[in-house]
Amino acid sequence: MKIKPSLLLIFMTAISALCVSAQKTTKFTSTYTDLGGKACKFYPGGDGQDGLTLCKGPGGYRVRIYSSAMMTHVVAELKGSDDSFSLANVSLAFDQSKSKLEWRHANGKPFAAILRVPKYADRTDGEAGVGKVIGIQLVVIGLKDHETLNTSVDANTKNVNVKAREAADAGYKK
Repeated sequence: MKIKPSLLLIFMTAISALCVSAQKTTKFTSTYTDLGGKACKFYPGGDGQDGLTLCKGPGGYRVRIYSSAMMTHVVAELKGSDDSFSLANVSLAFDQSKSKLEWRHANGKPFAAILRVPKYADRTDGEAGVGKVIGIQLVVIGLKDHETLNTSVDANTKNVNVKAREAADAGYKK
């Protein structure tokens, strides 16, 4: 059987297109950091300074948890650089030992973080710190090269974890 060169060219082009398409497919996965677990270490403060907690994360990231006068800050940092990404500012009563941070990966590289935190009402005049807790939300924050990703999903949403992952994945930029 003899194959026409034009058919062979069409066949080879189709195979090539399928291969390129397969290479462009992004595989999304997750890993987790238990903010009260073994991956974290508390460093006591001194000379009037509060202590802080550092937690290991994937891909050169770590989480820094520290308090200021009125709130607790949760920040993802890229070790060896000045890159930091504020994940949440929560009340001093925030119990990190009951929290897990979900790292969202694209083809094995972290690009977003998802964290369950309280949602606060606006502060009233003269109120210090954060406002009254009015719910729980999952914040979805972009990491290096994905800083425009900044959204949240109300924890009462059906399949909230899936929705937060979908929001992260939709905000991924190749």
